[in-house]
Amino acid sequence: MMSDIRELLPLYALGVLEVDEAQVVERAIAADPALAAELQAYQRTAEGMVAPVAPSPDVHERLMASVGGGRFERFSNRMASLFDVSVDRARELLGLIERPASWEAAAPGVGLVHFDGGPACAAADCGFVRLAPGAAFPLHSHAGEEVSLIIAGTLKDRRSGRTYGPGDEVFEAEGTEHDVVATDDGEVLYAARATNGLIIAGAPARPEKKR
Repeated sequence: MMSDIRELLPLYALGVLEVDEAQVVERAIAADPALAAELQAYQRTAEGMVAPVAPSPDVHERLMASVGGGRFERFSNRMASLFDVSVDRARELLGLIERPASWEAAAPGVGLVHFDGGPACAAADCGFVRLAPGAAFPLHSHAGEEVSLIIAGTLKDRRSGRTYGPGDEVFEAEGTEHDVVATDDGEVLYAARATNGLIIAGAPARPEKKR
């Protein structure tokens, strides 16, 4: 079984697994830090597979106008897999990051955007989290599995001491507890899928409505 999971890791990093296969990988990663580290290595390799070429300003403007994901377009396949949506829908969701009206203030230095995932995410709270430099998302426990994709900045888990950067995924199993903080280096953005929601200060914390 473990060898089967390891064979799926590079495909997961590329965002090409079916939803059921991706969920098998996510459960295994949540339970095995060694697998999580192995996946992060694959994800960093996948991010660097295409050498970046800086376009001219006019070409850059046309490109950004043509894709919904804007500067975070490179995460569209990963978003599609994580939230069980089409790549086009994933681009639209990434576009919400750039729109100030999409965000709601949840706490000082903490912004949230809620949205609906696909059928496989029917029981999950899905959205983006933005943390100002040094801001923390409060201590919370997980009513189900939580998977977060880091989009920008450096995030630190204060319980484990681990840090995560763009392209990394953070897996938390049902019943676990942690709090995370943005380092002082800059703002942090991440997408999160929390099955059955979160529990903060002993009470369920779920959005009243989604975008």
